[in-house]
Amino acid sequence: MPPVQTADSGTDRPYTKQAGSEPLPGYVLLSPLGRGGFGEVWKCEAPGGLHKAIKFVTSDSEDGRGGERFGQELAAFEKIKAIRHPFLLTLERVEQLDGELVMVMELADRQLQDRFRECRICGLPGIPRDELLAYFADAAEALDVISGKFGLQHLDVKPANLFLVSDHVKVGDYGLVAQLEGSDAGNRGLTPRYVAPEVLHGTPSSCSDQYSLALVYHELLTGDFPYHGRTPQQLMLQHVSTQPNLAGLPPADQPVIAKALAKKPEDRFPSCLALVQALMVVESVTAIPNAGMSIRRARVDRSVAEMNVGTGGHDDEYPDNASFSAQSIQTHPPRSHSGTPTQNCTLPAKPHSTVSATNKGALPPLVPTARKSQPPTDPGRSERVAPPVEVDEQFADAGGARLVVLEHIRSVVPVGLLLGMESDELLLDPQSFAEAVVGAASGGGYVPHIPGDVGRHADGGWVCQFPSTVPATVVPLKLSVIREQWGMSIEQLGLNQLVMKRTAGGGGLFGGKKFGFEVTIALPASGHAVGEITAMAQLFGPPDQKFVRDAMALMPKLLADVRTQLGNVQDRRKNPRIACGAAITLYPVHSDGGIGSAVPAKCRDVSAGGLGFVTATKLPTKYAYVVFPGVTATVGQAVLARLVRVQTSLRESAYGAQYRTDL
Repeated sequence: MPPVQTADSGTDRPYTKQAGSEPLPGYVLLSPLGRGGFGEVWKCEAPGGLHKAIKFVTSDSEDGRGGERFGQELAAFEKIKAIRHPFLLTLERVEQLDGELVMVMELADRQLQDRFRECRICGLPGIPRDELLAYFADAAEALDVISGKFGLQHLDVKPANLFLVSDHVKVGDYGLVAQLEGSDAGNRGLTPRYVAPEVLHGTPSSCSDQYSLALVYHELLTGDFPYHGRTPQQLMLQHVSTQPNLAGLPPADQPVIAKALAKKPEDRFPSCLALVQALMVVESVTAIPNAGMSIRRARVDRSVAEMNVGTGGHDDEYPDNASFSAQSIQTHPPRSHSGTPTQNCTLPAKPHSTVSATNKGALPPLVPTARKSQPPTDPGRSERVAPPVEVDEQFADAGGARLVVLEHIRSVVPVGLLLGMESDELLLDPQSFAEAVVGAASGGGYVPHIPGDVGRHADGGWVCQFPSTVPATVVPLKLSVIREQWGMSIEQLGLNQLVMKRTAGGGGLFGGKKFGFEVTIALPASGHAVGEITAMAQLFGPPDQKFVRDAMALMPKLLADVRTQLGNVQDRRKNPRIACGAAITLYPVHSDGGIGSAVPAKCRDVSAGGLGFVTATKLPTKYAYVVFPGVTATVGQAVLARLVRVQTSLRESAYGAQYRTDL
């Protein structure tokens, strides 16, 4: 069983237990799993050598509610101790010791939110839809069992309380579970982000957990949350009075989740499984044939049918999956195989570029778990490793060999690690790495801080970059205004480059060499709707000191005029780009952490947030480590970049990439 990551809950409170101690006879603490204001959770070795999780709830807490939490956990245990279900995390033993509640429970592999983070790290918006529905089928069945058979509501359904055990979800952490018909039904703690409106009013219903489950589905699928309040108070108010924003969901899912998030419990589905069944009606075109998913779907249909029969429900309103019509709950028809795949992730500003789910088995692990050597992959074999995350026809696998698999994906790593060598080199932080690259590109000159600003090279030249849609054939006409105003000449050096010159002296029989200043304008390659124009202003010839002083003040103004004439597209980038023609090396990063063979490339521009570069061949992945051999401060180090766009021609592929500075 893989180790469970420590998940602190925003507290600086130190752990009170120590590894090796034995809080209960035969139960030896091994390592901490998490902590919060209520207490802490540890991994332990139980009698017989089995590994368990052990939770300590103390009456002493940061928020002053430790006593309340203590009593709440004990009362919850009394309610659920007799319930056994394969999708409920087993609570095996509870003891009161010296003012602490000690609870021994089943040890999960990890939480569902850990799987979500893996998908986000690899560029997906969230957990792929069909995988997520399989998990929710398990969770919904467990929640319906404690509700339908025992009259209980969990009241704290959230990603951190859904645990993964052998590819199934188990619902755990019953600290807020409440009997619906009891004196304490409305006197509970709560998590403002996921709480149902009626729970805030103190009257939880049999559909309260369904409301929370729908919010979790939205969040884990899209990476967004339907309520955008920033404080607990704002969120609670929105739960009660604001309609959720479901625009981020696939169109077919929107009416289903809207029904589950109805403010009145009676307007929701009759059960959590009915919600999942409605979501399963519309299959994703990218769904991978999976026997486990088929079994889950059949189980959901059977369970919903049994509940309808057992409770006298309306079978004509919620029939099984074979005849269920989503039209009864939708405002428009669902998207099926002819619509946009719900498991696909669309790239920004490139609606046609999607992530194709072309793998033929279960989804590969999105975060590497081991570092090992592997034999080179034969690109001609059909049993090639699973395709990289966020890959389509533009990023077809080039068949690069993967000799190294990283144990941890970090923003900056030693180059030696990418080559299979051990390294303990002291590394730059990602922001310092980016600043060093920008500083080297500017040659020690002035670096622009906002888009459209003019940068200055160390040799005195000025540079400005901006997006434009002006065709190359129209550029000379647009620049004729500047030519007349500034008294300059225009020379066309090629299809994609012009030079504007202003000569101030020299020439003639005894006048010496000519001097002045000039602007070189590099235009984007034809065939692209929006391209990048680079304008560089510099002196030429042997000017005198007075002319140099005057020119230093005039050249930035001249570049501003050039940008005004040609820059007809709003620049939405956060970080200005600086032209950079340095040679770089790329190491593609595959979805399993495998590092591909080195790919030489030429940098076009850099910024504090990323870079542009060209390669002779397409890259096989959506992520790559970038090495800048010519930047002294970064020698021996590589920074992780996400490829966000590509423009391909017969000769080369031009990429735009963003640094991943958060790992």
